[in-house]
Amino acid sequence: MTLESTPVPCRRQIPEAGPSRVVFNRKVGPGWLLLRLEEPAIARAAAPGSFVEVLCAVPGSYDPLLRRPFSVYDADPAAGTYDLLYIATGRGTRWMAALPELPELPEEGGSPPAHADVIGPFGNRFTPPPAGATALLVGGGVGVAPLYFFARELCASRERPAQVILCMGARAADQLQGIEEFRKLPIRSEVSTDDGSAGFHGLVTGLLEHLLDRDLKGGDPRRITIYGCGPTAMNESLRRVAIERKLWCEICVEARMACGFGICFACVVPIQKSLGGAYYNRRICLEGPVFDARLLKPGLGEHE
Repeated sequence: MTLESTPVPCRRQIPEAGPSRVVFNRKVGPGWLLLRLEEPAIARAAAPGSFVEVLCAVPGSYDPLLRRPFSVYDADPAAGTYDLLYIATGRGTRWMAALPELPELPEEGGSPPAHADVIGPFGNRFTPPPAGATALLVGGGVGVAPLYFFARELCASRERPAQVILCMGARAADQLQGIEEFRKLPIRSEVSTDDGSAGFHGLVTGLLEHLLDRDLKGGDPRRITIYGCGPTAMNESLRRVAIERKLWCEICVEARMACGFGICFACVVPIQKSLGGAYYNRRICLEGPVFDARLLKPGLGEHE
């Protein structure tokens, strides 16, 4: 990888997928849930950074009308399953939280397995770092979802980086969702909390700068790659840190998406098509959601 390379825009077709069967739907933390679905075509095509669109309504109903986008948290192509990490905050996610966990082969006369209407995966993916590099994964909130998928991929890669360091941020220790799963991987995991209840006291980008100034000080900046996903304010702060320090950085941008594949133009944000070029309203779902941080317009949060 060089500083001239950029993530490749998505040109993926919608897989011919059937309904996704609910394998389990369980609480994994305060307000957090993990939904495992079975659909082989989606499981095979999913990649770190890609997302799916879920119709959060009962069969035959379109209320709510618009699908909800979710980053793929993990996928098992051999088993044909993929996972979604989410928080029940609105009508769509509350509908998801109510999905039952039913046996694959119900007893005679029992309820059939539950299914969800899911299309995808859509979007591009994180660019793997060069062998021997230091990969820093920076996440907050549900933004940890594509980073966990990416961390697992890096650990299994034959050309894995020299080290993978996770920087996870949350308001408080009980909101560090998924940290135990990251700690099971052969990577270094660091956390930050706004209230100082765990790890670094402050924002996750403050933790990142602390590590860069202490543990990675004097290292070759060309051998440091940063990958981020989180709330818009975090993404903007990460963009600024990476550019100021001249570090390679890719950011998975979060947005509301109605279709997921570029038809509705509901998720446009001013982003350059190439370095030094003009800013255009680019579709996060189609040209992204993973972008070279240098292409994002300063003050990203002001444009959503």
